[in-house]
Amino acid sequence: MAAEQGDAKAQFNLGSAYYFGKGIDEDKAEAAKWWRLAAEQGDAKAQFNLGSAYYYGRGVNEDKAEAVKWDRLAAEQGHAKAQNNLGSAYYFGRGVNEDKTESVKWWRLAAEQGHAKAQFNFGSAYYYGEGVNEDKAEAAKWWRLAADQGHAEAILKLK
Repeated sequence: MAAEQGDAKAQFNLGSAYYFGKGIDEDKAEAAKWWRLAAEQGDAKAQFNLGSAYYYGRGVNEDKAEAVKWDRLAAEQGHAKAQNNLGSAYYFGRGVNEDKTESVKWWRLAAEQGHAKAQFNFGSAYYYGEGVNEDKAEAAKWWRLAADQGHAEAILKLK
């Protein structure tokens, strides 16, 4: 009832229940509907989940630009996973024009929050000099941080 009355947290939770089929039949479209309601109220987790739904076409039509829109809203609120996704969108030009400098900006924010995948990505940007000046020592620093969290690719890079 709280979700139907507009409570963003309840809407997010109901969307997640539908997505994962927890206590209710799995329904990706219904999940996206509830996440959208919470996302439109500024819920960063719902914005991130809705962005992922659009990215992969789960419950909505696949739309990389729409995914970026929702990831950006979450990323601007400090959501580390959304920041990493946004960095990757800019790196690969998915839903936005390719922009290595912009990708590094978002990866840095997520990496500084301890997000292992972003730490790996940020380190890789330094290693290859993409969006930042090439700096192997700085690359190793970020890969080490990712490896310390068990990030497999970073562990392999450091061997």
